[in-house]
Amino acid sequence: MSAQTGSARTLLQVTLALVVAGTAAGVAYVGFRSDATVAEVTRGKAVSVVTGSVVVHADGDIRDLKTEVSGRVEWCEALDPGKPFKEGDELLRLDATDVKRQIEKAKRDHDVALERSRILREKNPQREVAKQKLETLRRLLSRGERSEEDVKAAERELNKIETDLEIADLEAKSGEVEYRENIVSLQRVLDKMTIKAPLDGVVHQTAVWKDAILNQGAVVATFYSNLRMVVAKIGEESFGQIKLGLPAKVTLLSYGAEQFDAKVIKILPIAEAETQRYTVFLEVKIAPERLVPFGTGEVRITVGERDNQTLIPRRALTDGEYVYLVKGGLVERRRVVVGYTALNSVEIREGLAPGEQVIVERLEEFRPGQRVRVKKAN
Repeated sequence: MSAQTGSARTLLQVTLALVVAGTAAGVAYVGFRSDATVAEVTRGKAVSVVTGSVVVHADGDIRDLKTEVSGRVEWCEALDPGKPFKEGDELLRLDATDVKRQIEKAKRDHDVALERSRILREKNPQREVAKQKLETLRRLLSRGERSEEDVKAAERELNKIETDLEIADLEAKSGEVEYRENIVSLQRVLDKMTIKAPLDGVVHQTAVWKDAILNQGAVVATFYSNLRMVVAKIGEESFGQIKLGLPAKVTLLSYGAEQFDAKVIKILPIAEAETQRYTVFLEVKIAPERLVPFGTGEVRITVGERDNQTLIPRRALTDGEYVYLVKGGLVERRRVVVGYTALNSVEIREGLAPGEQVIVERLEEFRPGQRVRVKKAN
């Protein structure tokens, strides 16, 4: 026997040994029993949900608190970060001494002008002299001692005095209007020197201190409203299913797995340019004080329901349309038609019947024909 023939025979023997070993391994694999955790196919309510991310916003988010006039800060103790306030509460006062002095001076000047006008109107000496002169000339005219021209001249003199007094009255009335406008303007400035809370809220950050000199329009603090908005972001592929009034469940990272009932109350029809996600506003049944501004979470909006449908756990589904069943101790891979998909369950429109058992754990470890021991899922 040549060396070449011997080598060929050895190679053939090795190949046959490998084939036999592989066949034995395959038989051993088919006969091997492992545990398969299964759940029964049931009937119940099929639910279709749309999921999205959630952010809690304060109404208007963080807002600036500005002063409308310049001045020196007299008091600002209410502007303490984290401190709550009510609408109308005083938050800051500027030194109003100069403005109050201007108001007091304007009132004094006005009172003097009114008194002067009253005296000129009621006790004008020139008018009294002119009246007496006219009466005297009229008596003298009746006795032929003065001419009619003298009387007319006295009448013109009296008329001029009375006209001047009427003009002075008009000027006094005009001065009254100017005074009131001036007082209103000064009072408006005085009011602006006290900053009051525009709504119920909480101080976020402060940028002012006692005796600080502020310019008009300076930001003295930032704050956020006590009103909350829960805003969900929904993907473009699911947005068409969202309608007003649909029920939802909200979870917030601050509260772990706790769920809160909610419903859709507002839908914005335009998607964000960068993400192509749509904005949906939710009304959530939760105490307002538990809604921490800028907290995040998730929402599951129920967009459809069907009663008495075939259901399996969502984790039993693989590759989107297949399940592994256990029948007679053997694994079977079956294609199904999926209906509504919820958080934990899937509706099966075709391919399964109630009572059948589907594998729900370690799906990647099972193959068709494999022998398994059934273990009920918890």
